[in-house]
Amino acid sequence: MGKTTFKEKIGYGIASLGDAVGYSLTGTFLLFFLTTIAGISPGIAGTIVAVGAVWNAVVNPLIGYFADKVCTRFGRRRPLIFVFTIPLMLTMFLLFTDVPLPMAVKPIYYGFLLMLYWTSYTGFIVPYLALGVDYTSDYDDRTSLRLCGSFFNMIGAMFAMVMPTLIVEFLEGLGLTGGQAWSMTGLLLGVITLVTNMATVVAAKGKDVCPEEELRARAEGRAKRRRAKSGNVNIVKEYVSVAMLKPMRPLIAASLAALVGGTIITADMVYYLTYNIGMTAVGISGFMLAKTLLGMAFIPLMSKMIAATDRRDTLMISYIVGSIGLCLSRMLDLTGITALAVYLLFASICTSIYWQVMPGVFYDVCEYDRIKNGRNRSATIVSFQGLVEALAAGIGGQLLGLILEAAGFTGETSAQSETAQLWIENSATVIPVIFFVIAIIALYKYPLNKRAYNELLKEG
Repeated sequence: MGKTTFKEKIGYGIASLGDAVGYSLTGTFLLFFLTTIAGISPGIAGTIVAVGAVWNAVVNPLIGYFADKVCTRFGRRRPLIFVFTIPLMLTMFLLFTDVPLPMAVKPIYYGFLLMLYWTSYTGFIVPYLALGVDYTSDYDDRTSLRLCGSFFNMIGAMFAMVMPTLIVEFLEGLGLTGGQAWSMTGLLLGVITLVTNMATVVAAKGKDVCPEEELRARAEGRAKRRRAKSGNVNIVKEYVSVAMLKPMRPLIAASLAALVGGTIITADMVYYLTYNIGMTAVGISGFMLAKTLLGMAFIPLMSKMIAATDRRDTLMISYIVGSIGLCLSRMLDLTGITALAVYLLFASICTSIYWQVMPGVFYDVCEYDRIKNGRNRSATIVSFQGLVEALAAGIGGQLLGLILEAAGFTGETSAQSETAQLWIENSATVIPVIFFVIAIIALYKYPLNKRAYNELLKEG
């Protein structure tokens, strides 16, 4: 593989915008929508999120295994990205549409929709992440490719976190109800996801190519017999085999812990800004914009840190700094703009660095598996990232829902009790730090740093 060009990086990275739009919209606003617009209690809403996450955890291995077996004249990855992006757009719209169903039925409806959403999202994101492996095997070039994707990811996050409250307020000003305004917002962001994902499908044509010999074999009918033979392979055993790779065990633990902490912060942030800080829709959007811009500003810093150290150490340093900062923002008696600025800085570190650095770490494991075992299981390996995302979304969403329920939060009132506000603040600051500490310990045990990776390439 040669070095990727700027045009190739843009063509690959733009789908990260669609990824972030879908993921950030549901991660930031779904629990809020379910409790304040759909009228579902926080505990049940958290359970809906958890059920969706469990389903996603089931789907990820299937998608990963299947994506490694696909080979068409249109490529391995692009057909799946194309097929799953369309239902992804539709479920984004439907998830944020308040339906006139009995309250006993609503949780079932939204739970089913969330399962469809995660199936569609996973069907897109797993082959998309695996597609990046085909662009380059160079450690620094992969850093550059993923940071380009992170730039688009930040833009997508900006749309998904900044625009919804502004769009809803604007549409309500035109006479739409809150439910109608959220429905149109979900549709708009779903269309953005559709357009950007399809742009990568077109741009990646030259990179996503199946070997000619495999295509010829399929045309001659031999592939059918091979598929029948390989179909006897136990998907669970394949997944366990990947999970037992030496770098994967600490990586899975680090990813899960870091994402649970990030999920709690992200899902709780709207509650924190609304009920503790007393921000309006415009104020919340301004805060989210500042958070996104700050995340984009971290990209060149991450590039320099990775060049000076490596991806593992960059993640560890970031979580150490972010965790200390979140604890200080909770303990120090700061008020007004100073308190918000401190919280903004460290919450941004803890929620944005993962997406800028971690996908490249999973790419390194793909190369490890190829060289050590002679296997091309990149989709299966990167599907583990989707698996831990799913579990983290479920654990984080369920935990936050239970905390809000126990603290006496109610979505029907504009003011919350002191107990509810206390635990909203704790969930935005010190509770996620517990998980970041676990992530730091797991990352310390991760063996595939830059030096080890370059030595591995020499073996290959």
